[in-house]
Amino acid sequence: MENTSKDQIERHGKYDLYEHSKLRNTIFGIVYFNQGVLEVFLFIYMALYMLEFGLSLTLIGLTLFIVNLPWVIKPIYGVTTDRIGSKKWGRRIPYMISTCFLSGIMMFVIIPLSPSSDWLFFTLVATIAYLCSGISDTATDGLVVDTTEPENRGKVQSVCWGSKLGGYVVASLLVGFMIELLSWTIYFVFMGFILFLPIPLFLLAKEPIYEISEKFPWKDIKMVFKKRLVWIVLILFIVIQIGIHIVLAMAPLFLSIELNLSLSYVGIVMTAGSLGFFIGCLVSGPIFDRFSRRTGMMTTIGFMVVMFFLVSLIFNFIMALVVVLLFGLAWGLFQIIQMIVSMDITKKSIGATMFSIYMSVYNLGNALGALFGAILAVAFGFRIAFVIAGLIVLPTLFLVILIKGTETLFPEEQGATEIK
Repeated sequence: MENTSKDQIERHGKYDLYEHSKLRNTIFGIVYFNQGVLEVFLFIYMALYMLEFGLSLTLIGLTLFIVNLPWVIKPIYGVTTDRIGSKKWGRRIPYMISTCFLSGIMMFVIIPLSPSSDWLFFTLVATIAYLCSGISDTATDGLVVDTTEPENRGKVQSVCWGSKLGGYVVASLLVGFMIELLSWTIYFVFMGFILFLPIPLFLLAKEPIYEISEKFPWKDIKMVFKKRLVWIVLILFIVIQIGIHIVLAMAPLFLSIELNLSLSYVGIVMTAGSLGFFIGCLVSGPIFDRFSRRTGMMTTIGFMVVMFFLVSLIFNFIMALVVVLLFGLAWGLFQIIQMIVSMDITKKSIGATMFSIYMSVYNLGNALGALFGAILAVAFGFRIAFVIAGLIVLPTLFLVILIKGTETLFPEEQGATEIK
């Protein structure tokens, strides 16, 4: 790919992200940090917030399922950010600016709403916030693919997911105390301003310019999905995501209801999980780049299965800290190998579209996991629900044996065609 000249950068007053890796990684880091902050509300505090208003576990699970749905239709955002953009700003950054702003606004709109008496409107506002997050994530995913060389994919994914987990750690640790010492209102105001943070950096950035054909390349998409390896990867990952999100969605409620921990102590435990996730994401990318994808996947899935069963054995705060930390580490390792393999099976010319299709499949697993988790917890209790999650994921160890050669799935593609 040919880099933009310095004269062109100076003329536009912007910095080419392909050429300026520090700015690129800073933008990716802040965007993913913000996603981590926002997802802490979804996966930790939203359930506890609704519980304070007397909502049942089933209704909480249904709400989490609905709020997750915008992430299931990510291919629409992928097609949009691949095909529709601005001549001045590009095809990714305009969406990143607008959605960061709107999701921040939603955090202020949600403040006066009651999840019980205003359940429908509360769910709608939360869903809009995560819709914006989904669009921003899709555009960012496309920008990652556009500007990252194959040999640096592991490193960049570590930056992205390490930053996201940094958001998890900061929000999980601070917010529990913030809510107990101050109020939920202060928490939502804090989230709103955090989501505005990356906008000034977007205004400095210039993304690579790619030629867009007059007709959308459906032939390329069909060609991708004719490959058996793509289907094996998608089936494997959606099953694992269901298991993971049974635990993630129910863990805060389990800690609060079953172990009778306060909000701040739940936050501390989930911070330990976020810290484990952060470490797993941060260190695993360069390591996985040195080994085969199959080896990386078998190792991480095996570790993850063990952790499902250990989570079901938690009986006190100290044990919760240790086990949730290790569960987060396993999840972080898995997240990175999942992203690396997904990048392997993504055609660069339709990068955002293909990556968003894969992410939508995984996010369907997230939504189903939250819903199934609530149903299983009501029917059998939290501990049995966690055991069932482990049993769901266990067969994927055998499916991994079929995965080979993801790195060379598209040997004919050296990169998208850039306008010179």
